[in-house]
Amino acid sequence: MDEERVIAEFERGPGQKIVVRHTRFRGKEYLDIRQFFEGDGGDWLPTKKGVAVPIELREALIEAFQKAEGI
Repeated sequence: MDEERVIAEFERGPGQKIVVRHTRFRGKEYLDIRQFFEGDGGDWLPTKKGVAVPIELREALIEAFQKAEGI
């Protein structure tokens, strides 16, 4: 990964969390929403469970979350 900045973290359960990151990979920007787990050494490690959304779709993603607000 070229660059990353953590935007938010949410506890998901013991030894698990969801991390929202702004990343840059091969010159393209993404919002990465991914599940992490706590490794044996105490380090937080990413899993394959997640999605990297192209940054140009962030407004559509925000709108989708706002629609879910009323659920």
